[in-house]
Amino acid sequence: MQFNTLTLTLQNFITVLSGAYGRIQDSATALLGLLVGIEVVLLGLWTALGGGDNVVGVFKRILHIGAWVWIVQSYPTLCKDLVGSLVKAGLLAGGGSGDVSLLMDPSRLAGYGLDATAPLTQKLADLGMTDISDLIVFGFGYLAILACFLIMAINVFLAVLEYYVFAALAGIFLPFGLLAPTKFLAEKAIGAVVSASVKLMVLGLVTAIIDPVLSSIHFAGPEITFNELWSVFLTVCALMFLCWKAPSLAGSLLGGSPHLGADHLLQAASAPIATGIAAGAVAGRVASSVSATRAAAALPRSGPSAGAQSASVGSTFGSSPGAGDRASSGSGGAAGPGDKTPAGADASLVLSSVGKPAPGPASAAQPIAGV
Repeated sequence: MQFNTLTLTLQNFITVLSGAYGRIQDSATALLGLLVGIEVVLLGLWTALGGGDNVVGVFKRILHIGAWVWIVQSYPTLCKDLVGSLVKAGLLAGGGSGDVSLLMDPSRLAGYGLDATAPLTQKLADLGMTDISDLIVFGFGYLAILACFLIMAINVFLAVLEYYVFAALAGIFLPFGLLAPTKFLAEKAIGAVVSASVKLMVLGLVTAIIDPVLSSIHFAGPEITFNELWSVFLTVCALMFLCWKAPSLAGSLLGGSPHLGADHLLQAASAPIATGIAAGAVAGRVASSVSATRAAAALPRSGPSAGAQSASVGSTFGSSPGAGDRASSGSGGAAGPGDKTPAGADASLVLSSVGKPAPGPASAAQPIAGV
């Protein structure tokens, strides 16, 4: 099922943020010129006061100024090459083709969830109001499984967006690296870009690993058992946990400390479980209202009005599955992302293959029936 709303939103952000540095580059250049002037004046005073005898120190200061000017002027290219190489390394390490379009299409993960839960949607539509217990259990499972897929898609969306936000704004802090008292601003800006790039590398590794598995998850048939339902939920929840912990894993990689355990799994699983609990509460209220309606219908009534009211109640509850089918059938159908860089985007900051359709799952991966 095609579902590209999140991808289109991400491309709209990329179009705006990729040109952000170009819009502030004049200010960054003016700031760089001012700080270079201050540095040159300080170097001249230092030389006039006797520091010029240290020729090595003078040349070191001149090389420092020239190198920093080059870094500021070449910032878009350096930033793109850094994140592109790291993301490609993560994708290749995860068994992917190295095409970064896998990270640029978060809607693909959400689409896997819609495909995997399609039989479950039909199962819920076929259940009647007499199957309250099945409605609660399968409804909880449907919402929890779909929530896991959506959380993975949103996590990829936010990680890519975070990098572009940092890349767009970090350039204004780079000129401060010329002066020793203000170089901490440039160091923090560069550290933020590097951290976001490492996060994308780890997320690319995780995404390349779980993508073939997610595309193969499905139910064995229309008759879904509780064992099959919870097996699929457990598998999807574990994959969602890996995707959820990718930023923490990136921080652990930079910090040199492991950061993966069962306690973190409980934290990551709280979101889909909370969704399922909310669905169970709603289903419980529906069940209580149905019980009250049946009790009222069981009372002796006289005249044709009682039969009309009973028919009205039956037609009201009988129309719910059909409405659910129409709602679920209208959720897809949107066109996938284009094959070119988004219109108006600055190609110097946009990752390669933005908007290209991600490669299909590995041919070696076999469908997982019931996981």
